[in-house]
Amino acid sequence: MGKSISYFGLVAMGVGCMLGTSWLLLTGTWLETAGGPLNLAVAFLLCILIELPFAFAYMEAIPMLPLPGGEVVYSCAAFGPRGGFAVGWAGILMNSIVFCWVDLAAISLLDALFPVLGESMVLYRTGEFAVTLPNVLLQLALAGGILWVQVRGANVCASLAKFATVVLLVMCAVGLAICIPHFDPAVYATDGGMEFNFSGSAALLSLLVFSVAGWETVSKAAADATGPAARKAGAALITCLLLVTGLLCLVSTVVAGCMPWTEAVECTAPFADVLVGITGVPAVRVLLLGTAFVGAVGVMNSTLYSSAQMLYGLAKFAMAPRAFGQLHPKYGTPVRSICFAAALVLVIPFTGKLFFLPLINIASLATIVMWVMTYAAVLRLRRIRPDLRRPVSMPGGRITAVLGAAASIFLAGNLLLPMSPGGLDGLEYALSALLAGVGVLLYLGRDRSVSRQEQEKLIFGDALRR
Repeated sequence: MGKSISYFGLVAMGVGCMLGTSWLLLTGTWLETAGGPLNLAVAFLLCILIELPFAFAYMEAIPMLPLPGGEVVYSCAAFGPRGGFAVGWAGILMNSIVFCWVDLAAISLLDALFPVLGESMVLYRTGEFAVTLPNVLLQLALAGGILWVQVRGANVCASLAKFATVVLLVMCAVGLAICIPHFDPAVYATDGGMEFNFSGSAALLSLLVFSVAGWETVSKAAADATGPAARKAGAALITCLLLVTGLLCLVSTVVAGCMPWTEAVECTAPFADVLVGITGVPAVRVLLLGTAFVGAVGVMNSTLYSSAQMLYGLAKFAMAPRAFGQLHPKYGTPVRSICFAAALVLVIPFTGKLFFLPLINIASLATIVMWVMTYAAVLRLRRIRPDLRRPVSMPGGRITAVLGAAASIFLAGNLLLPMSPGGLDGLEYALSALLAGVGVLLYLGRDRSVSRQEQEKLIFGDALRR
């Protein structure tokens, strides 16, 4: 598919997948879920500590097996085809759900800029949410535009990611530079802002897994990276994780220091409202909403790329129907995988915001499966494939291994146990089971003529002869 993505392209695709609209639209939700800014800050700190062992595992895995499919390759090598498919389908679900969720969020931004879009030509209502014809058409058109970019090739995807990333980082930096001098500790502490409650931090942690996911996109893009960039893919991944998580925490903290957090909960875009209050320029809100829309486009671009790459990897290694491994005759892109990964967006516009929060939690579950399986695959491959070349070893040695195991148990328990603050509800369990069933059907349609030995040859290629 061509080695065309630079180091900055890798960082841009990771940051573009992570930053998106959350820095503007989710601050109020995070503060409400956490129950205050101190609980929010603790949740972000825990998020970094919990995700670092998984990111370190990716650092070892990427240069060891820099092949299309990312996590599919790592888990299949360690646990066989079923393990590879399980993590691959989890990755496809996570990225496809984020693609659809951000498509919906992007239209919500347009509704905020042009309220008539969400009020005119109402088709019907799903619960309290109105489904309007302009919104449905805009969602489908936006998704179609991103699909067209994907078909054109990895270099076009990376170019779009670079543009979106630069715009987002510049606007975040400018906004923070304006807000930080106005930070007031007394405002931060109002309404119990300095009262710590671990259950609030734990509840928010489930949402943060979804919100800061995306750094693993680098593992898929590494297969399309140029030589120097491919060797630094692990560093690009860590850069994405620390940079974006730090920015999101800083934006939320600044908001809570300039506006009582209980007021921020009621705002659609608290960061924009704070800036409008400081500058006295209402146009700032429009500018930030427009910037967030650019971020949404960047996220859709990166997540659809990741989802299609994972499905392409499954097909290439005979774990999904062979048709998904076919490439476009002109652009050399897996066009059928791209279309399948984007198919869910044909349904979501007609549901309004009914599945807004359930989709977040299902995506979080899929993300945890993907991270934990990759982490476990790296440890297992050390034992069963010691012959594989490992240019980079997972930093931290046994300490990282222990922390990774503890993080795996904590994340799984926090989301799956009914008594947990971040546990799934009945609807989310049902949707998860339905989507898992779709994955089983996909696996049953794989190319059964390929033997296990042939699969291993396809997966490893030259890696076994290094």
